[in-house]
Amino acid sequence: MIKQVLNRKKLWSLLGYQPTPQQLDVHKSKKRFRINCQGRRSGKSTQAAYEILPWLLTPNTRGWIVAPSYDLGQKIARIVKEEVIMKLHLPIAHKKEVNGDLYYLKIAGLNSELSVKSADSPESLTGEG
Repeated sequence: MIKQVLNRKKLWSLLGYQPTPQQLDVHKSKKRFRINCQGRRSGKSTQAAYEILPWLLTPNTRGWIVAPSYDLGQKIARIVKEEVIMKLHLPIAHKKEVNGDLYYLKIAGLNSELSVKSADSPESLTGEG
């Protein structure tokens, strides 16, 4: 496992993210798998995006956003895209977008990658290391 090198609380503060107590409980968990049982409009997608950001900004990492459908994955990807490109102004080595929806992002200099996948087609989730 790659060690996260960024201080996520400082990053979140820089980006203006203030997690709710319920979001913070999920962020603080050290478990490999976490289930976020919150209601509608409680910030689950936002919380997931801000959980991803420190790892994405760690050099030489590869991550996936896997959701039941691409539409649900795009909710998280839109937040990540806005933070990385619009707020942090990081140089992008490569990205794949279709109609404005982000499916792949590689940050130049960091060699970090993020892909959006759908669990609708489980066969697309196999074969990767």
